[in-house]
Amino acid sequence: MRTHQYRDIICTTCTCRHLSADDIFDEVRVKEPKIGRATVYRNIEAMAEEGVLRRFPGINGKTYYECNDATHAHLVDDATGMFCDFPMSNISVSGIPDGYDIAEIRIQIRKQ
Repeated sequence: MRTHQYRDIICTTCTCRHLSADDIFDEVRVKEPKIGRATVYRNIEAMAEEGVLRRFPGINGKTYYECNDATHAHLVDDATGMFCDFPMSNISVSGIPDGYDIAEIRIQIRKQ
C-alpha cells in the first residue's frame, strides 16, 4: 500500500473525531492488519506538520488529532475525557491590537 493510501485511511478515521495516535493506530490496524505502528505514527506526524491533521492537547498529557476543516473550539469534559466541537461563530474575539493579522485561534473550553 502506498503512503497516500495510508494517509487517506488516517484522515477518514479522524474525520469529525478526536483521537490519540494509539486510537488511530488501533482503528487503522482493523482495516490494514499488516500496517506497522511506526508507519501510522510517521504518517500522523507528517500530516500534522502539513496541516492535514490538527493536533491539540487532551487530558492526561495525551495529544489528540482531528481532520476537520471547519474552524471550531473544543469543549472538554475532564471527568469523562470527552471532546465536543463548538462553532467559532458562537465566540467573539475583540481587543486585538491594530496591525495583527490572525493566522490561527485555538480555544479549549474545559469543564471540571
